[in-house]
Amino acid sequence: MRRPAALALAAAVAACGGGSSGAPAGPCSPPGAGFDPDRPAQRLSELCLVEAAGGGTVAPRPGVVPYELNTPLFSDYALKTRTVWLPPGTRAAYTADAPLDLPVGAIVTKTFALPPDLRSPTVGLRLLETRLLVRTAQGWRGYPYLWNAAQTDATFQPGGAVLQLPLVTPSGAAVTASYLVPSVTQCARCHADTPDGGLHLLGPTARNLNRTHAYPSGTENQLAHWTAAGILEGAPAPAEAPRLPVWNDPATGTVAERARAWLEVNCAFCHSPGGLARTTGLYLGTGVTDPYQLGVCKPPVAAGPGSGGLAYDVVPGDPDASILAYRVAATDPVAVMPQLGRSVVSEEGLALVRQWIAELPAQPCP
Repeated sequence: MRRPAALALAAAVAACGGGSSGAPAGPCSPPGAGFDPDRPAQRLSELCLVEAAGGGTVAPRPGVVPYELNTPLFSDYALKTRTVWLPPGTRAAYTADAPLDLPVGAIVTKTFALPPDLRSPTVGLRLLETRLLVRTAQGWRGYPYLWNAAQTDATFQPGGAVLQLPLVTPSGAAVTASYLVPSVTQCARCHADTPDGGLHLLGPTARNLNRTHAYPSGTENQLAHWTAAGILEGAPAPAEAPRLPVWNDPATGTVAERARAWLEVNCAFCHSPGGLARTTGLYLGTGVTDPYQLGVCKPPVAAGPGSGGLAYDVVPGDPDASILAYRVAATDPVAVMPQLGRSVVSEEGLALVRQWIAELPAQPCP
């Protein structure tokens, strides 16, 4: 059943003492009024969702379920820990081609951490922020929390922040990430779903969740685990559910399949018929089959600095002549894609996109 918003969100606080995620229970004293979407808790610890676990990591509180994605969004190389919590007695509804339909009161968290040197990702790992998406009766709402210097708690930061973080990339390049903690209003730039600014989930789709996760009780497929835990209904057996390739694991798909997965996660939230970039006619979801909609020999709707002086979104066999590859490689704000959420280049993602374009059968564009 689905509860009214106030009861469901209040239950999010009351549930801190139950469930089993393998995380230590520890003391937790949330406010008795519950989580008010219009007056959110000022400290993340008040919500009993995740807690600092040392070494730049967080652990889910009891009753909160961790999850992973096959192909995650690139966010300046930040490492992410994801969790979902549903009010007791409620379930998410399975959908094959869209994010799972979570009930009113559901809370999704995503915690971001970054080491100074990606070649040693567990050394000096620092918690940066935890983002909450909360399902209210009026729709999804976003809440950013910024971790303190002591790495003990995070504070509600409605205006967001920009963190200047020196970083060594996996290839050894020294860069400075202008890491964005989005404001409450900036959440809509990626999660917008309707013209009036409504938000929706992006990552938790069946095809992106269809993978194993190492739970305290043992390794299990996530869709099966959610079903057995009573928080998901209507899901088929994992072998019958769609599965998105792991973008950097050749065992899970061809170059084209993995590149398309990377583009779906990093670009299709805007570049889709219902996204903010729908007027471009460039659609990058994995279900798109029309080569022209994928950008093949397609001129941009609006030429300018963002095109890099190039004529077509994708020139088969020639990544150097393709606007898509140019924008994935860009860091200039007028050309960078996505426009929000990254300030450095995904070296590996760019290489994969370029390889996909290079392997497309060459053909002359008009």
